[in-house]
Amino acid sequence: MNFERFKFASRAMLWHLLVSLCVAALVSLVVFIFWYPAPYASMVGGGLLFAILVGVDVVCGPLLTFVVFNPVKSRRELVIDLGVIAIIQCAALGYGLQTMWHARPVYLAYELDRFYVISPSTLEPQAWAGMPTDVPRPGWTGPHLLATRVAKETDSDYADQLQLSLTGLPPVFRPDRWIPFQQSTTDLKARALPMVELYALHPDNRTMIESAEQATGVAKENIRWLPVQVKDRLDWVVLLDIATPAVKGFLPLSGVKE
Repeated sequence: MNFERFKFASRAMLWHLLVSLCVAALVSLVVFIFWYPAPYASMVGGGLLFAILVGVDVVCGPLLTFVVFNPVKSRRELVIDLGVIAIIQCAALGYGLQTMWHARPVYLAYELDRFYVISPSTLEPQAWAGMPTDVPRPGWTGPHLLATRVAKETDSDYADQLQLSLTGLPPVFRPDRWIPFQQSTTDLKARALPMVELYALHPDNRTMIESAEQATGVAKENIRWLPVQVKDRLDWVVLLDIATPAVKGFLPLSGVKE
């Protein structure tokens, strides 16, 4: 590669890199403000997914430009080459964003002794058909709070509901069992755990827990917590204002005994 070719190709690559970084910055605003608001990017792995997406897109596009750019080519040839690269890069970005869209958290759902993070990809497409009308629909921002209607022994369909739960499909993953979060107030107040239990689980993280408590702005006697389940992981907890009740914060701590 002669110096003249290297100089022109490097200049084109840098311009392409600059444009790619600007696009990535704009996309990141949408992703991390609307789709994965803090701390959900860390909780569900959205930050890592976005880093892989942008890393591949931002690096590969400019590198391909460096490879094909040659000042001896005609303008028409350069336009075609760079146009093909732009199409490939946009297609890769679009595919990555579609993946992130389906993996985004749309609901934080309460059921019995924990909260669940629900993404569109968590459920079968046909499951959404049974979603009640009084539960907010997934949107550009989220996640929305909701709760689940757990079957009772007195229910006529109790045996069927129990069978579904035993086969790995609890109510939280069945939209027809969803209810507005406000309807879970009594049950949530009874099941939410006192902070003393979280301190006992994580004695080495006392300072972190105390700081999180203060950040909620809630009176100590009203703060409770429950584990948050993301897929098969229980490595976060949610802090609650039990007087309201309302979600007031999160901590990256396991909610179960090791």
